[in-house]
Formats: sequence, C-alpha cells, structure tokens
Amino acid sequence: MGFTVDCRSRLDPPISSNYFGNCLVIRLVVAETIELLGEDGLTAAVNAICEAVKSLDDGVLSGAENWIKPLYSVGGDEKVLTVAGSPRFEVYETDFGWGRPNKVEIVSIEGTGAMSMSESKDGAGGVDVGLVLEKNCMQVFATLFAEGLAKVL
Repeated sequence: MGFTVDCRSRLDPPISSNYFGNCLVIRLVVAETIELLGEDGLTAAVNAICEAVKSLDDGVLSGAENWIKPLYSVGGDEKVLTVAGSPRFEVYETDFGWGRPNKVEIVSIEGTGAMSMSESKDGAGGVDVGLVLEKNCMQVFATLFAEGLAKVL
C-alpha cells in the first residue's frame, strides 16, 4: 500500500511558514496476503501501517532512493493499493477566494485505482473514503465490508 505524507512540518531545515503548495512524500506498507486474509488480518494491516508511520521518525526523506522501485516490481497476484489524499490535508479549509468547498472528491482515483481519504466536511473527526469500482465489484466489496464490520463490532 502506498500513502502520501504532508512533510511541510517535518523537513529539517524547516520549510517557510508562508509556503503555499504541496510538499508530499510517499510511504509504502508491505504485508503478506496470507497474513491479511487470516484471522488477525486487521491487526496485521494496522501493525504494518503503524510501522510505515513510525518510519517518519527517522526523517521524512529517509530512504527516498528506495521508494519507487517496489511499485514497479509488483507482479503476479501481488496488488498495490494507493491512497490519494489524507484526513490531515484539511481540504475543507482550502479557500481560493470563493469560500470553503461544499464537497471534495478526488476524481483521479477513477483512472488510478486508488482510494481517496479526506477529513469529513463537518469537521467532527470523521473520515470520508472514496472508492471507484465496476458495479459488480462494488457490490462484492460492499458485502464483504459489511460482513467484516459486523465481525469487528
């Protein structure tokens, strides 16, 4: 899995506080399919993601020379899930002079196969998740998601 990290506040030396623009890096999470499909699959996924997040403590650019190669070495039954956006990017706080947005969608996920994440519009701490699949795949996904959620709750 690949996800982006806003590194504006993590650079050393720090970036200027009046910098206007993106400053993103990618973090990769690697987990074995058999672990993810096992009884403790959710725990395995969370632990792998936590390790990737903790790697930021080594420096946001640490290991940058190795970030892209794993994305191109995936083959066979291996899959890469990428996440576009983040709940920490505060997309609903963006105002280019027209006021805050009413709804934010990351439309590029239709072509990339990524899923999107952003903070919820109401600012109550929720997360909006976007996913684009063909209709039959979305129906299967919805069923599996509901079944998995029922097991967790």
